[in-house]
Amino acid sequence: MNKLTPFFPLNKFVRGGNIASLIITIVIYVVVAAVLGIVLGIISHIPVVGILVGIVSALVWIYEVVGIVLAILTFIK
Repeated sequence: MNKLTPFFPLNKFVRGGNIASLIITIVIYVVVAAVLGIVLGIISHIPVVGILVGIVSALVWIYEVVGIVLAILTFIK
């Protein structure tokens, strides 16, 4: 898990036993995913770029889910 820490900088704020830090981190991940989803949804209407935006959207979703899971694991640890 230490190797993934540089890729998920928000997770360094999560402390074990501090539920507020976990909730704030998860809310930030969700808000960023929502904003990027809206932007990518608008951009996806361009025909040529639509396929690339779909791939980027899937990668962003995976990043957000992994970030939330790592935040929960950091909290439990």
